[in-house]
Amino acid sequence: MSFRKAFADVGEGIKDVFRGPSSPDNVFQLNGRVPLKRALPFGLQHVFAMFAANITPLLIVFGFLGLNSSNNSLAVNAMLAALLMAGLGTMFQLFLGARLPIVIGTSFTYVPIFFTIASGVMNGGGTAETAYYTILGSCIVGGLSLAFLALFYKFWGWLLKPIVPAIVVLGIGLSLLSSGAINFFGGSSVLAAVDVNGMVGIVPFFAYILVALATMIAAICWSIFIPGIYKHLNIMIGILFGFAVACCIPGMVNFSTLEITSFTGLHGVVGSPSFIDFSKLRFEAVPCLMTFLCFLASSVEGIGDASSLAKIGVGRNPTNRELTGCLVTDGLNSALGACFGSFPETTYAENVGLVAQTKIVNRFTIFCGACVLILASFFPPIANFIYTIPSCVIGGAVVILFGSIVVIGMKMVAELGWSEKNILVVSICCCLGFGMSLAEPLVSNSVIINGIISQGALYRMNLPYLAGIFGNCVINMFVLAFLFSWILPDDMTFHGFGQKKN
Repeated sequence: MSFRKAFADVGEGIKDVFRGPSSPDNVFQLNGRVPLKRALPFGLQHVFAMFAANITPLLIVFGFLGLNSSNNSLAVNAMLAALLMAGLGTMFQLFLGARLPIVIGTSFTYVPIFFTIASGVMNGGGTAETAYYTILGSCIVGGLSLAFLALFYKFWGWLLKPIVPAIVVLGIGLSLLSSGAINFFGGSSVLAAVDVNGMVGIVPFFAYILVALATMIAAICWSIFIPGIYKHLNIMIGILFGFAVACCIPGMVNFSTLEITSFTGLHGVVGSPSFIDFSKLRFEAVPCLMTFLCFLASSVEGIGDASSLAKIGVGRNPTNRELTGCLVTDGLNSALGACFGSFPETTYAENVGLVAQTKIVNRFTIFCGACVLILASFFPPIANFIYTIPSCVIGGAVVILFGSIVVIGMKMVAELGWSEKNILVVSICCCLGFGMSLAEPLVSNSVIINGIISQGALYRMNLPYLAGIFGNCVINMFVLAFLFSWILPDDMTFHGFGQKKN
């Protein structure tokens, strides 16, 4: 495609969003303007559906790093950057990328990998900040690599058989179960601080469990008793209710971190995410490889989400141009987001489900929601407030969210049919792919790695997290699903050598 055609293509993508007179009926059409009084509420609905999930990966990873404080500039900047990149990334998808009603946000896919990278760096003598910049370096490499690879999607897309994205989604859910359970009981820092009397400072340990239960029950009740599309706000409502309960328990929430020290800046009323210190970025081979494999796994999930949106929204399969645009935009947006300190972002299944239920596919409406996300990124008190939410509140909400990802993966497999081949592929991926990540002696002692690479090589490479590749079930299940989807025949019945099927 020539540069002139490329610019014309971009122009058409933008003009289609704002094309024609404003009409309320356009809310059910892909293109065209909608009156703001109708577009803004439905745009906000998309924001509410993804807002809690967009910030939760940051809370979990920064909590693991010990940097989850509103007084920590890295944490606050990352939160603002996540809001900004979710808004910008959604706009990029609407105007330039897939041009489907896509909403993107921070992906849970990478959380287990980031745990592995952080553990490796800190176990090797590095600091939490060093681990953070190693993660960001791997995100930049992984995002740019995916964007380049996605340009050639039409040449390799056929290699991904339908069972692969289904197992990837299942693997993502399984990989997050332990994190959800740990946060439900207060998070790693709380569990490590419980004394012999069952106290965490001045707070009884059981109080964290009660708050998590209150959060979970509130989310469930909202989903049951609130009719219509507003039931999809259950995660956000659960978090707000759980936070209100936590505020009633002395010592559980530290309000001093909400102090505003200036009018502008990360600790003021108005601010904006800033670029990271690029001199601190670390680009190491194994973290970059691990993150790139996660980008590949995430791209498979993105292909599935974009395909669902095309079928739901416009009643057809997506074109190669739409899938290519989706993946390129995800990769570039994730690499750019890492420059601001945020983590990779991808298409959100929560919003795909929202489109499926409401049939509202209008791009102008979702554009209004993206504007709200960008606006929120310029108000640091929003990020500071979010960082005061205790881990048990997040845990009470994410046990529903993480569990639902497992169920969605199972549903995707079921829709493909329980053929002998699919059953065998899922069985191998679950037992070997997921099971390997649970085999602590196998992973922690680097048994597999030491059988391939000598101890001397490991020492010289200074890569104590190399075994973490085998400890991540998303990567394991993705690789196994891809291999066995091709190795195993579609017809598992043996008809004899030299004989043909009837």
